[in-house]
Amino acid sequence: MPSRPGVRRDIRLGKISMECVMTRPLIAVFLLALSGIAAAQDSDFSYSYLQLSYTKADFDNVASDGDGLGLTGSLELSPNFHVFGAYTGLDVGSSADASGWKLGMGLNTPLSRLMDIVVRLSWQSTEVPAPGPLPGTVDNDGLGFGAGLRVGANEWIEVYGGLTYLDLDSGNETVFDAGFLLNLSDAFAVGVSGSWDEDVSAWSLDGRLYFD
Repeated sequence: MPSRPGVRRDIRLGKISMECVMTRPLIAVFLLALSGIAAAQDSDFSYSYLQLSYTKADFDNVASDGDGLGLTGSLELSPNFHVFGAYTGLDVGSSADASGWKLGMGLNTPLSRLMDIVVRLSWQSTEVPAPGPLPGTVDNDGLGFGAGLRVGANEWIEVYGGLTYLDLDSGNETVFDAGFLLNLSDAFAVGVSGSWDEDVSAWSLDGRLYFD
């Protein structure tokens, strides 16, 4: 039986309302970051690093899990501005492999010596196994707008987290990510991180090398 026009309209309005609810915190953090640049304090965080990760991912629509390696790089161009890129390749068993990359720029504003607001804009591209029994992949490209916090519990321990709103070919979605880093020295840290969205949840073991 075809859906009634009124029902379809309610569904569309509900989706738009949910997207507005999810993006409001990102916009608020972005405005706070901009307003804080003029009065920015010194920060203990570096935005120039290379990070190697082992990642394990669970795809909701695919029978096999995936695992593989990822490489992330970030370069600080000024005290409040950095550029970054990342690539991850996953082996998904009998299904087609999954991969993803992103390139972008970020604005980082210290709230204190051990707390930064981070706002990022990026272009993202992913290739994931197609749902169903037949092998194949689905490509998905689009823009990402994210905002979050880096917090130092002390000089050895950092925790971070944030939300990223994605405007992709397949539609809009929101990704939550969080992580923990243990600074073994001024130049090297190890940690654990994770990300979650509607279709994929992933965990990573990370090694980060700072070079500023």
